[in-house]
Amino acid sequence: MKYGVIIRNVTDLRAEPKFQSERKSQLLFDEPILVDRNQDGYLFIHQGDNYSGWADERAVNILSRENYELICNRLNYQVMTATCPITPAEKGKRIPPFLFYGTKLHLVEKSGNKGIIITGRNQRVQAAMRNLAPVPDPDKAIIRPAGIIKEARKFLGTPYLWGGVTPFGFDCSGLVQMVYRALGLNLPRDSKDQRNRGTKIDVGQIEMGDLLFFKGHVAIAIDRYKLIHSSLGAGGVAMNSLNPRDQDYRKDLTEIFIEARRVLK
Repeated sequence: MKYGVIIRNVTDLRAEPKFQSERKSQLLFDEPILVDRNQDGYLFIHQGDNYSGWADERAVNILSRENYELICNRLNYQVMTATCPITPAEKGKRIPPFLFYGTKLHLVEKSGNKGIIITGRNQRVQAAMRNLAPVPDPDKAIIRPAGIIKEARKFLGTPYLWGGVTPFGFDCSGLVQMVYRALGLNLPRDSKDQRNRGTKIDVGQIEMGDLLFFKGHVAIAIDRYKLIHSSLGAGGVAMNSLNPRDQDYRKDLTEIFIEARRVLK
């Protein structure tokens, strides 16, 4: 097993080692990964949540185990805006011009309204502090349901993208994972696994921040009927309703509804 870090602002995680293969998910800049093997210019990698697939080897920088563990333990800030421009603080290797929402970083210094970041390749870059926030401690984070909805609403109108986890395109479970993770709750990548988290609740108990599961789909409850989700049928991130009297009613969703689960304490 080798160790690595992603050096692009986003790269696809594919089901097979070829460009035409299904996009399973995506990886973000400075994300530490485990590298299993290589084939045809692709690396079979494992993410921190054990999600795995094939990534373009050109998007990965191989590290020593010591540096890998150092990166895993020092990611203390994250991007909270759709995109975050970054600039070199010193001459060095090429860096992406911007980073995506949810990218975790190692902030080492604040200088006025700028933050100095050390990347996984030991490059010093700068970013505006208004785009960043501390990574919450999952054991101490207090997540308010209204905060979840406020966070998800940032991405209204974002296109639907199968396997997408960025504001350039989300799939349903990618939106859920990234929004909850930003506020301190780590959920699995796929909706079938997200459905194993939390506690099942009756339809009449649904509240803001609960997860609603449908056949092959997941959404975030705004209230008993309204929801926000990334939906191919809606063209991307949108708010819809399960109430026939509402203008944004989705009859197709009511027909494939499975259950609701409470994942917030």
